[in-house]
Amino acid sequence: MSARRPAIRLLCDSADALGEAPLWHPCDGHLYWLDLTGIRLHRLEADGTLTTRFPARPGPLGAIVAGPAAGELVLTAPDGLWLYDWAADSLTPLCHPEAGRTAIGYNDAKVDRAGRLWIGTSDLAEQDPRGALWCWQSGAAPVLAEAGLTVVNGPAFSPDGRTLYLSDSVGRRILAFDVAPGASVLTNRRVFASMAVDEGYPDGLTVDADGFLWVAHWDGWRVTRFSPSGERALVLPLPVPRVTSLAFGGPGLATLFVTTARVDLPAVVLAAAPLSGSLFALEPGVGGLPERPFVPSVQ
Repeated sequence: MSARRPAIRLLCDSADALGEAPLWHPCDGHLYWLDLTGIRLHRLEADGTLTTRFPARPGPLGAIVAGPAAGELVLTAPDGLWLYDWAADSLTPLCHPEAGRTAIGYNDAKVDRAGRLWIGTSDLAEQDPRGALWCWQSGAAPVLAEAGLTVVNGPAFSPDGRTLYLSDSVGRRILAFDVAPGASVLTNRRVFASMAVDEGYPDGLTVDADGFLWVAHWDGWRVTRFSPSGERALVLPLPVPRVTSLAFGGPGLATLFVTTARVDLPAVVLAAAPLSGSLFALEPGVGGLPERPFVPSVQ
């Protein structure tokens, strides 16, 4: 199915400093997302009401993925990974693979088709290639899968689970790797796509049911749909510059939700883009793939 050029609508004027990590939870049918530097966790209720929680972590937050039950989320914070229970408003510590390293932050995380959790980390100063990608399979300790990156964003997975994409954001490129369902080893590292200066920086990623990759552009005022061969198939302008991440959800996973940021934008840019930090939505004519919940084991 080909994506069409849809209308982009404002869904929630949440005024997030750094909106990120949209997630349609497969166990409860709610949309969750984060305001990283505001240390806020949002949930959009069925009636459109916005409910916000403030997880008691020494922010900024990094990412959320679906936990094994309704209202359960695996959340990353500076002190590691936690299981958050929405109903109880409680946190349970899980693991901290970057313990002992200074000036490192947890960033985007996703669960692959085999149920493993991939966790990106970043150099907090966004200067040195100290970021890494960890793979955590329930029942085992997290394994270092890739290193030498400055800011790790994404990741995302092809429908068959055999290709992993991630944004090397500072390098203005998207990398692709081969990954086997039964192994945490990445092979055949390659550049999937590169960004020109006027396209901004590649940030969050998701894959649709046709295997095309959707990319959020930080400082690029757009999202782009790439074919599996890396060609730009569709470019959708947004009314804000700092587009951070995106995820499919809603009935039939037919809606693409898009998070944005307003952090550090000059006053003149905020005047031109007053909806910066809002949540947007669109129906591109192609559906997404359901997120697989992660079943954590306490380390």
